[in-house]
Amino acid sequence: MADLAAAARRVAAAFAPEAGAAEPFGGGHINDTFVVATPGGDLVVQRLNPAVFPDPEAVTANIVLLHRRLPCTGLLPEPVRAADGRWLLHDESGAWRAWRRVPGAAPVPGPTPAAVTAAARLLGRFHRSVAALDPAAFAETLPGFHDPARRLARLRDVVAADPCRRAAGVTDELARAEEAAPLATLAADLTTRVPRRVAHYDAKLDNVLFRGDEAVCLVDLDTVMPGAWFWDVGDLLRSAATTAAEDEPDPSLVAVDPVLYDAALAGYAAGLGGDTATPAEQEAVRSAGAIVTYEQAVRFLTDWIAGDVYYRVTRPAQNLDRARAQFRLLASMPRP
Repeated sequence: MADLAAAARRVAAAFAPEAGAAEPFGGGHINDTFVVATPGGDLVVQRLNPAVFPDPEAVTANIVLLHRRLPCTGLLPEPVRAADGRWLLHDESGAWRAWRRVPGAAPVPGPTPAAVTAAARLLGRFHRSVAALDPAAFAETLPGFHDPARRLARLRDVVAADPCRRAAGVTDELARAEEAAPLATLAADLTTRVPRRVAHYDAKLDNVLFRGDEAVCLVDLDTVMPGAWFWDVGDLLRSAATTAAEDEPDPSLVAVDPVLYDAALAGYAAGLGGDTATPAEQEAVRSAGAIVTYEQAVRFLTDWIAGDVYYRVTRPAQNLDRARAQFRLLASMPRP
């Protein structure tokens, strides 16, 4: 991390010559993120994970295009150009970009009805704001990113290979993945019936910034691309409709809180407005929480069996705890 911090400091100087020291920032699973002080305010500088984002130029182009199309909404952090005009800088450590830290804003420490309502309302406002944008103008940077059937097929392949000899210890979890496979079929059906939209694609509660009780900004825009809105709603429900941590090691503590779940749906509807979504999109929302929770459980389980190669872990068996928590959450997630 010290080497990365030094790299972040060098990169920050290209965006703001008087930048201070780089400090680790946030707790994301994928990229390496730092905050640096500058005379004009704090900058966030981030190295994209090349194993996850093999085309950082396309990722950056999507973010810049979105910011240009939504310049006055206040929904997004402001990307920053380097002194030479580039949005993305490359050095021996990887591809880096920067944006202005949203002043006085931070994620909420945990879901409450008020916070969940505000976050969902903000997501609805975001969807309403991008409704008129042409999704074809945005690159699909991660094809098949939301596709439970593909994720399930990958799980089966990893189980067959079993590179770390972990599959024998998760037979119950593998059974749950197979039992809930009809959700993958449902997701595929819904995807064919809803409009193709510009979507955030990682709209979990941690990616909403607040000032006090007000949700002010969506962050982590790497996955913005063409898709369907119900994936965003599902990720918010998955992360905001329970008070349990995503990696809670005791699955008995994991369950949907009906008050939080209803708050998310009500807030989203209020932010979106009554005439923005099609009937098929409204139908998809009713299954979104279960679909995305299932998909995420499968992804965590796959990564555990594969040897923790995708998601960053900070303790042994963390991906297994994540998978078990998501399967337990799925058991209580409303379905139509």
